Amino acid sequence: METAVAVCFTSYNLLDFTGPDDRTASLRQALAEAQPDVLAVQEIVDDTAAGAGRLLHQLADSLGLLCTVDARGTTAIASGQHRYHVGLLWRPGITSLPGTWSASQAGDFHHALARLQLDLGAREPVTFASYHADPFRPARRFDEAHRIVAALTRPPGPAVIGGDFNSVSADRTAQGDYYDPYADQEWYADLLYQVEWNAHPDAPHRADRSPAEVLRRGGLLDAAATLDCPWQPTTGHWPVGDPFGPRRIDMIRTTRHLLPALAGYRVLRTHAALNGSDHLPVSIDLEPAMISSRSVDRTPRSRRPAPVRNYGETSTPQAPTRASRAR
Repeated sequence: METAVAVCFTSYNLLDFTGPDDRTASLRQALAEAQPDVLAVQEIVDDTAAGAGRLLHQLADSLGLLCTVDARGTTAIASGQHRYHVGLLWRPGITSLPGTWSASQAGDFHHALARLQLDLGAREPVTFASYHADPFRPARRFDEAHRIVAALTRPPGPAVIGGDFNSVSADRTAQGDYYDPYADQEWYADLLYQVEWNAHPDAPHRADRSPAEVLRRGGLLDAAATLDCPWQPTTGHWPVGDPFGPRRIDMIRTTRHLLPALAGYRVLRTHAALNGSDHLPVSIDLEPAMISSRSVDRTPRSRRPAPVRNYGETSTPQAPTRASRAR
């Protein structure tokens, strides 16, 4: 039976989540404010996949969400090779489809890709994914983007991915432009990880959009650009250990099957969100009644435009307990 209630999908990089610490209350409050029905998380940190699974269950229990895929007790955690893991959670009433869980991890990805089909009460199930990109190697991000396209579009069907892509979008707004956070910055060494390579050291530097362009051409579209929402940074509010300034590197992308169902986009910028992590939660709303297996050719604009938001901080973030860094 179809549901008329919009489904909220949220993606959140939790910053070195190792269990309860001085940021836990802020993280939980931010997630309570986001009110996700499905949640993609990054940076569940543990030396082992089993330990990361236990942390994901702790988080799920504290939020009243689920993260067990099947009757065997499989946890929706994809294990990264550098102690950083990604996971998926969902509210009771949403069910996972047997045999659809997949964890692409060490070897294929610098971190990991988690994906799972969920029954939202729509005509078709939707594949949800959580991803964390390589922070240091543009070429690796470019390669991983091809793998993501293959994982989420073959076979074709409704799919959505949320994650920390560690690079900016290539999807243009309705006016045909996009934002380059690096164009006016003086050169510093960490820009090597974020801008196009140029053999001439004094040449203007431009954001490397090649991974995002692969995703766009492969049929995974940036929800913020699709809905023509005002630019909102998802990082940069914790200047300690972050030389890049405000950027939008946390994104949610959908296949064209979900464009008619895409009803809203927002970045949570509350006191709790600003203090919980060096990334902000990003959410979209999906209308289950509009979800089908039919792909649409054109990109619709929002039927309910997102409100214009103040990009200034609403509170002063506390200094991180561990030095924020590119991961």
